[in-house]
Amino acid sequence: MKPIVCTGAMDVETLELMDGLKGAHTVPLGCWKCVAGELDGYPVVVVRTNQGMANAAASTALAIERFAPCAVVNQGTSGGHSPDLHTGDLVLGQRVINMNAVRTPERARGMGIDPTCGQLLGLEIANPHPGDGPKQTVFEADAGLLRAAQSVAWDKSSVVCGVIGSGDVWNNELDRIAWLHEQWGTLTEEMEAAACAQICAAYQIPFLGVRILSNTAVHGEPFDAHTGIDCQRFVRTLLREYREQNGC
Repeated sequence: MKPIVCTGAMDVETLELMDGLKGAHTVPLGCWKCVAGELDGYPVVVVRTNQGMANAAASTALAIERFAPCAVVNQGTSGGHSPDLHTGDLVLGQRVINMNAVRTPERARGMGIDPTCGQLLGLEIANPHPGDGPKQTVFEADAGLLRAAQSVAWDKSSVVCGVIGSGDVWNNELDRIAWLHEQWGTLTEEMEAAACAQICAAYQIPFLGVRILSNTAVHGEPFDAHTGIDCQRFVRTLLREYREQNGC
């Protein structure tokens, strides 16, 4: 039976899952922490990617090469963009975008800059064939993983489907956050999911991003580390639902 790879950037996003593994053992994976075992009777690999898009992409690629998983779930904490969401609410990444992949319009010297005028730039999906690979601006969730996530019984907070925005950036300007939410529909932001999704698209591996709001500048709510534990508990149930629904 193929494992599911579950990734998170920090200890607070991965230790709960690692501690739940039976027969847990550390597996060499470059310079990233990786623990394999069984979770609720199924093989699961938990990878701490560390923060940022490059770390997420590299560790995800290595994990796919090493374990040939049936699916990848990237999960963890995030900062809220939607005024309808608060700390502790969960976002299922029906779509994931790279907020930093932007094409700006041509402007002559002296015409100034406008950070709100960019359009999402298609990112190349790697492949070994001659010529450029196909480009994607939006990474859609795998239907089976999303369906399993929607099946999770969760009464601690709101669970919504929508757009997760990724990038090597930490937005604190409320006007910028509002623009991202209004222009691209982002419900929350973080620093890994789109990179993981891009790698999974290249390998044609089912992918889902799940994020819990650990803080939101929209409401002035500070970082709450415990939300990372809640997210992992939600994802643990999601993994079980996915196995049972898809027979894998």
